Amino acid sequence: MTTERIGEIVEASTTRLRAVAPQTFEGPAFGSFVKTFDSSRTTYGVVAYVEHVSIDPTRRAIPLGRTWEELRREQPQVLELLTTEFEALCVAFAEDGGALCAYLPPVPPRVHDFVEACTPDEIGELTDDLSFIRTLGASGLPIVAELIAAGIRSAATHQKDQRAYLVRAGREVADLFRQDYELASSIIRRIRLPESQTQRANR
Repeated sequence: MTTERIGEIVEASTTRLRAVAPQTFEGPAFGSFVKTFDSSRTTYGVVAYVEHVSIDPTRRAIPLGRTWEELRREQPQVLELLTTEFEALCVAFAEDGGALCAYLPPVPPRVHDFVEACTPDEIGELTDDLSFIRTLGASGLPIVAELIAAGIRSAATHQKDQRAYLVRAGREVADLFRQDYELASSIIRRIRLPESQTQRANR
């Protein structure tokens, strides 16, 4: 079974990767789990940032006063001037044929390697022990509360007992940020899933 490519890496370090989506406006969701691999290692990450920008960094997009339906009909070349890029924070890796290691990889992923969405089974294994929460918490991002909450929500939809998982995740957050009650409370308030997702996950 082939997995759809959702990006190609253009920058990478041991802590994060930046990739360009193959189709403009079709980047992965914030907080979703992705992977990239070479001949010896698979690196897993959580999407922390997505943006739609001009393909030329020296030229910003300008208002054109038309809907996208009109632009596609009258000026289809506009889409060729835009690109969708995203960043993912590395949270785990696995050597070829080896067990999952819930910490940062020893070397960065390679530039020009492809990025794919993790499978449900991979997400379940990757997030079951909640180690990714602490890795994201150490990122220092100004939006760390939103990112952790989005990651937990994404992970919960791939757990057999979603409610129990959210309770465990909430306790992990409370312990991690026990010196910052407001931050912990902010994350815990955000990890409730919409009713539609709850019903779908429990089927």
